[in-house]
This record gives sequence, structure tokens and C-alpha cells, in this order.
Amino acid sequence: MSTYTLNIGSITCTVIAEGTSEVQASSLPQRYPNATQEEINTAIEAMGGGEAFPNYFNVLLIDTGKTKILVDAGMGENEDRPQIGQTVPVLRAEGIAPEDIDMVFITHFHGDHYMGLLTDGTPTFPNASYITRDEELAFWTSEETKAKLGDRVQGIMTYLDALDFETVSAGEELASGVKVMAIPGHTMGQSALLIQDGDEALLHLVDTLHSTAQFANPQWHFVWDTDAELGVQTRRAQLGNAVNRQMMTMFYHLPFPGIGYVKRDGDAFAWKPIND
Repeated sequence: MSTYTLNIGSITCTVIAEGTSEVQASSLPQRYPNATQEEINTAIEAMGGGEAFPNYFNVLLIDTGKTKILVDAGMGENEDRPQIGQTVPVLRAEGIAPEDIDMVFITHFHGDHYMGLLTDGTPTFPNASYITRDEELAFWTSEETKAKLGDRVQGIMTYLDALDFETVSAGEELASGVKVMAIPGHTMGQSALLIQDGDEALLHLVDTLHSTAQFANPQWHFVWDTDAELGVQTRRAQLGNAVNRQMMTMFYHLPFPGIGYVKRDGDAFAWKPIND
């Protein structure tokens, strides 16, 4: 299955299977640098054992009836890694051309979220407006960040120079029923989206966590977190928010379609996928 569609009131949400990569079990201590070996061993057992696990990439398309919003753009097609970069082929298979996308919202500037914006140096979605949150853009374009993360910033600037990005603030709407939220830590301006129409809602928490193991271990840092301790605070707060509001929730890197419900499990959390 390459797509999963659900309706939030009158808003249609379609999860696109952008692809998967493989994470070696032996690399988990590097991916989660403050995890103990005992915690790692328990997590591997909980995930079914084995020497490797899939890492998923779930891109979201929101159709309000007036506006088609692509939430992140994946990594783009590349024959050297055909297992990732499937957003545009999947859209085409669904009868949606790249020209049909009205808006692309980048939740944060990590490559697996923005590299699909350009194809051979030209805009993949030529008729779209490009939006990100003000704090995210400010972080990556600051002189301090350029000094610390020069190579990474240079890669991002290739895309910012090619595309005319606009910004929104936390609390604003991209379209009616699609609200931007601040979830800092993984990057300083990472955004979540609350999609709501009437009594129905979907909370997209993007890279608030990177594997099902982090429900049981919300204290784990992730190797690419900008501020790991802030990320832990955000993770605990947003997982608690999802539990307290009994809200359907989505994550970018969980098993496709990355949608389900967060449950409490003692001082930590558990995950119930929607298709269980």
C-alpha cells in the first residue's frame, strides 16, 4: 500500500509512503546516545529482535477542498536510492501531478523533509507556495548557526535561494482547520500541525520521536537533535497532550501510515497503530 487516506471532517488527509531505509540494531547506541545498553536490548526485543529494522518516511497531503497542502517533500527521486524518494511517483499514481500542489509546508530543514523540493535544480512543485515557520527559518539563516553548522546550512541555502519561502508563526493557520504548532528540540523551529474540523482531529507530530522505542523511553536523545533535552521536554509534553485529548496522532518515521493513538504506560507511553 502506497497511500492511506482518512477524512478529518471535510478535510481529506492522505499519507504517502515516501519509502524506507534500514537501521542496523548495532547502530542504536549511536542513534540514541544517552540510552543504556539495557534499554537498547529491551527495545530490540520489543521490536521483535533481529539485526536491522526499517525506518519509515511518511509524507502527508492535506486537501481542504480549496487547497492541496503537501507537508514536507521527502528526499526526491534518486536512482541510487530507489527505496526512498517516492512521493512524486505515488502522487502521480493517485492522479495528482506536482503542478496540482498549492502549498508545500516544511516542518523543519532536515534533508529527508526538504530535498524533494527541487528536481534537477528546478522546483518540483512549480505552482506551489513554500511555507515554513518563522523560528525555523531564522535559526538556519542566523550567523551563529552558519558558524557552527556551515556545511549543513550551505545545503539548505541551495533550496532557500531557489525558492521563495514565506513564514508563519505558531498558532497561525495554513488554511482553515490546519494550525501550526511549535515543537522545538529536534530542530529549534520544528512545527507540528493540528488538523481539525468539528469534533474530528489529527495531530501530526512529525519528528517528535524516531521509533516506537521512544514511547517507552521518551528520555532518549536522538543523534540529530539540535537541543536534545528540549526535545525530551517537548516529546513528553506532546505525547501527554495526545493522551489527554485522546487525539489521533501521526509521526513521520513510524511504521506506515504512522497514524494511531498514544497511550500511557506507567511513567512512559505506548503506541496503538490505527491499523492494529
